[in-house]
Amino acid sequence: MPALSAFEQHLIRSEVLDEAKLARAKAEAGSKDLPLEDVIPQLGFASEEVVYQSLADFCEMRYVRPVAEDIAPELVQKVPARYATHYNIVPVEEHRGAIVIAVSDPMNTHGLDDIRMVLKQRVVPVVATPAHIRQTIKKLYGVGADTMERMLSRDDNEDVVQLERKVESADLGDDQIDASIIKFVNELILEAVQSDTTDIHIEPFEDALRVRYRIDGILHQAPVPPAIRGFHAAIVSRVKIMANLNIAEKRLPQDGKILAKLGDQQYDLRVSILPTPHGETVNMRILNRSSVFLTLDQLGFRDTDMKLFNGFITKPHGIILVTGPTGSGKTTTLYAALSKLNNIDRKIITIEDPIEYQLAGITQMQVLPKIGFDFSMGLRSMLRHDPDIMLVGEIRDYETAEMAIRSSLTGHLVLSTLHTNDSAGAVTRLIDMGVEPFLISSTVICSIAQRLVRRLCAHCTQPIEPEWPILEAEFGVRAEDARDAKFRRGVGCEHCRNTGYKGRQAIYEILPFTPEIKRLTVERATAVEIKKQALSEGLRTLRRSGWYRVMDGETTVEEVLRVTADAEVLADDVETPNAPVQV
Repeated sequence: MPALSAFEQHLIRSEVLDEAKLARAKAEAGSKDLPLEDVIPQLGFASEEVVYQSLADFCEMRYVRPVAEDIAPELVQKVPARYATHYNIVPVEEHRGAIVIAVSDPMNTHGLDDIRMVLKQRVVPVVATPAHIRQTIKKLYGVGADTMERMLSRDDNEDVVQLERKVESADLGDDQIDASIIKFVNELILEAVQSDTTDIHIEPFEDALRVRYRIDGILHQAPVPPAIRGFHAAIVSRVKIMANLNIAEKRLPQDGKILAKLGDQQYDLRVSILPTPHGETVNMRILNRSSVFLTLDQLGFRDTDMKLFNGFITKPHGIILVTGPTGSGKTTTLYAALSKLNNIDRKIITIEDPIEYQLAGITQMQVLPKIGFDFSMGLRSMLRHDPDIMLVGEIRDYETAEMAIRSSLTGHLVLSTLHTNDSAGAVTRLIDMGVEPFLISSTVICSIAQRLVRRLCAHCTQPIEPEWPILEAEFGVRAEDARDAKFRRGVGCEHCRNTGYKGRQAIYEILPFTPEIKRLTVERATAVEIKKQALSEGLRTLRRSGWYRVMDGETTVEEVLRVTADAEVLADDVETPNAPVQV
């Protein structure tokens, strides 16, 4: 084994690595041309914090975990964003006339000399991990802060996001600013993708421009430099160019699409632009075309619900409806059903808006309202192709509902979605559209309501003692009914943006169209009456489905109450107060 450097010997002495692991890490670092301290965590030999704590000990420096909220604003002003980003440093505090800065490469003496020279002040380095430094920079300066500074100084020419199709350049008033705007918009999109964001909102107000990311269904304000307000028009123009929209039209809403590639992943960005008194507001919905959709087994159905649902989708004909608000995962559930049904002996055709996943072996169409190609027209065309199973992205009007019912009556299985609060509301929604009740009762197999609840972060979850009065009032649960429940809560950490939640999972309310439900449908019964009958037949409401997630320690009571507040109004009217939940 070649002679070890002093730091490598220190790693062995401090028992961070043994000789065999060190040899493998050095070989990996050499082949990838990466620093040893970056490779060790990648191989799983030690955490990043342990490695950098050892590095700080070797350099006889202090190890820190910088916290943006504890750093004084006047100190941040002394270290411009372009220097912080370029040297990957962050100011921590001032001590006896010197700026204490966190660095991730304390052995780079030339870099430290450069930092002292550009800051023109005495500098005391301390050690932090690269990840902690990057996170703190984003919180202190905002996304794209260094680009914003360069725009103000008009010195930048770099791009990040690779578009799948070329777009014509447009004059934004200054060619030098144009290059920086491209980079800044790319940084916004890149940060959103890395944060698992589903929507980017760019919202102008009189004195500010607000950027928000929707993560796990909740909006979070993205830190952006205050100077961004002055570049609002240029940012909107850049987004319009990427989406092939009319940059001269500022009075009418516009919709478009951006096809982008970030690394190996391909994304569709659905762009919507609305005019407001303070300028145009932008929404970009992010769809990962490379992502793998979930199977039925991964959706989170309980065993009894899975057996029920499998029975529904194997029916030769009829309509299966999935209901819920926008963003509740309805399409994912239907795709999972299609993936299970996708066999060589079945012809499956879909009409969607938009096509969110590419499904091999399935014919997929996308509606084009501008040329009159809507769901009802797509359904008529599908029937000429002799399908066994049809998916309609959404039943929005009478024409689409009529075609779906006609298709099911002629021997096709139709899957679709409706915007209703709960499963029973699907009946009244179809009747409101003008569909005859007897047609609903003879074609609809089941109505499934669903919501997405945030999942507790695996890194910071802790057991808690629940508030039993709330459980009894909202779920009808007493202490003796929940002896085996695993009540937990996330305290918040860097992995979950200090929210305590990371990722989402579905909860379901499955309403089979039994003979009694069909009778009530024909009699034009109200949704309350239908739900009352379904409860007597064993319907598990959304809230009670969520309760099982709480019992298993996967989410919290507060989260279940948040997402089921609108759906439980009917249930509260028909369920017996404080009825114990069967656990």
